[in-house]
Amino acid sequence: MQQPKRFQAPTMSEAYDQVRRELGDSAVILSTRKAFAPGLFGQPGRQFVEVVARVPQEAPAVRAQAPSLDQDAAAHELVRALAEATASAPLGATGATRAAHAGFQRVASADDLPKRTREAAPAAREAARLPMPAATSDVPWSRQLDQMRTMLEQLVSERRDERIDNGPSAPRTLKERMLKHGVTPALVGSLLSEVDSNSARDEQSLSGAVKRRMAAMFAPPVTMSRRQRAIFLVGPGGAGKTTMAVRMALELQRQGLNAVIAGTDVSRAGAPQQLTAFGAVTGLDIRLCYAPGELEAILAEPGVDVVIVDTPGHNGLRRDRMAELSSFLQAARQRSVLLTVPATMKASDLSGVVSAFGALALDGAVLTRCDETADFGHLADVLIEAALGLAYMTRSDQVSDAPVPGDNLALAEAIVEGQWPAAAGTAASAPQRVTDDRPLAKVG
Repeated sequence: MQQPKRFQAPTMSEAYDQVRRELGDSAVILSTRKAFAPGLFGQPGRQFVEVVARVPQEAPAVRAQAPSLDQDAAAHELVRALAEATASAPLGATGATRAAHAGFQRVASADDLPKRTREAAPAAREAARLPMPAATSDVPWSRQLDQMRTMLEQLVSERRDERIDNGPSAPRTLKERMLKHGVTPALVGSLLSEVDSNSARDEQSLSGAVKRRMAAMFAPPVTMSRRQRAIFLVGPGGAGKTTMAVRMALELQRQGLNAVIAGTDVSRAGAPQQLTAFGAVTGLDIRLCYAPGELEAILAEPGVDVVIVDTPGHNGLRRDRMAELSSFLQAARQRSVLLTVPATMKASDLSGVVSAFGALALDGAVLTRCDETADFGHLADVLIEAALGLAYMTRSDQVSDAPVPGDNLALAEAIVEGQWPAAAGTAASAPQRVTDDRPLAKVG
C-alpha cells in the first residue's frame, strides 16, 4: 500500500487541491490539522493547514463488497429517516441530535445505529434489514459514509428550519430577527435547537435562553493583569487604535498607574503629530518609537507601570509590516496583543484580518465603533471560530470615555437585539479590572 503523503498549504481548500492534483480523486484523507511555524531572524511566523492522504489499494475481496443499488438506495433512505427523526425531536432535545450524529459517525452497518434512531421511522427500520458492507478507511465505502454524513447534516438543517418556520411564533420571530442582524442561518438553527424546549412558548424567555447559550459559546472575556507590562494594539488602519490607546491610558491613570503610550506608527503622514496632539491635550506621556530598542528602554524605565503600544494599521498581509511588528513584540516579553477592529467591518474582511493576525498569538479583541451599526451578527461566527475573547468595546467617539470591559452576555444581547444593553454601554458602569496586586515586573 502506498505510504501516506503530507501536504501543506495556507488554506484547507488549497491543500485538498494539492491532494487531487498529485494523488487523484480516489485519494483518501487520513487526517487534517492546523499548524503554526515560528519565524526566524525576526520574521513573522506562518499559519498553515497540513493534510495527510494516500491512494488506497483495493483487494479483490474488498471490491466484491461494493454496495449494490438496493443497498445504496437503502442507505439514502436511512439518512433521510435519521434526519426526519432528529428534526422531529422537540426544540432543545440536543441529546437526540448528538446521538444520531455520534451513531452515524461510528456506524459499520445499519445494526450499529442507536436503537432509538433505528426505530424512529419506518424507512429506517426497512433499511436496517438490508445488509450493508463494512466501512473501512481504505475503501470507497468510507467516502460514501462521509457524503452521507454531510447529507444528513444538510437534511437535519433543512428539516429543523422547516419545523421552526411551521412551529410556534416565538422561535420563528426570533429566527427572523437574528437573521436580519447578520447571524448565519447555521448558527441560528443550532441555537434555537439547543435551548430549553419549554422556553419556545414564550418569546422573552426564549430570547434570554438563546443569549445565554450564545454567550457560553464565546471565549472568556480578556482581563488585563498587572503582570502585562506592554499592551499592543494591532489591526487594520482606521480601526481606532490611537483613540483606544488614549482611552486605556487615561483609565489606567485614573487607577493610579503610570501609563505611557509608545507610538510605532511613525511613517504614516500625520500619525506622529496626531498622537503628540493627544498627549498635549490630555497630559499623557507620549513617546515615539522608531526602533525596538527604544521600546525596550521605555519598559526598563523606573516608575513606568504599563506601556500601550500604538502600532501602524494594516490588514496583516504585508510581510514588511508583520516583520516590523514581530521585532517590537520581541522587545516586550511580558505583553498582551489585542486585535482592534471596528464593529462596522464586513464579515469577510473581519475573518481575513483575524486569520492574518492570528500568527501573533492574539490575547483578545477590541471592538470599536459599536455605536455606528445595529448589525453585529457577523461577529458571532468569527469570534467563536477564532476562540477570541472580547477585551474592550467602545460606543462613543469621546476620548475621555473609559473603554468598556468585555462582556459575553452583553455581546450576545447586541447580536440578538441589534443594540447593546444600556448598562454595558456607559463608561460609569465599566471600571477596568486589574486582577493581580503583585508588584509589576521590570523588563531589563
